[in-house]
Amino acid sequence: MSFASDIQTKTLTATGTAVNGRSRIAGIYYIQATTTPATLTFRDGGASGTVVLTLPTPGVVGANDLMIPDNGVLCSTDIHVTISSNTDVTSCMVMFVGGKAA
Repeated sequence: MSFASDIQTKTLTATGTAVNGRSRIAGIYYIQATTTPATLTFRDGGASGTVVLTLPTPGVVGANDLMIPDNGVLCSTDIHVTISSNTDVTSCMVMFVGGKAA
């Protein structure tokens, strides 16, 4: 992974906008609290925006991460994260370039 600017982070514990403005998702770190699988859905353009990434969690208790290669996933408007169950996934940290943490 190679970026021309510093990577920033924003942690969410419930569904919401993580980043305002044009940005790229560089990685994701989340905590799975139960053995029940959940889904993290990343959208560009708010809660009803375009889905840019869907991450089904494996239902394995512990910390998990996903590093996105190259220039990451581009979101032109914002980065909105839907956590299907914040009982199963208790936090989601978005690593991003550009934009501003919400």
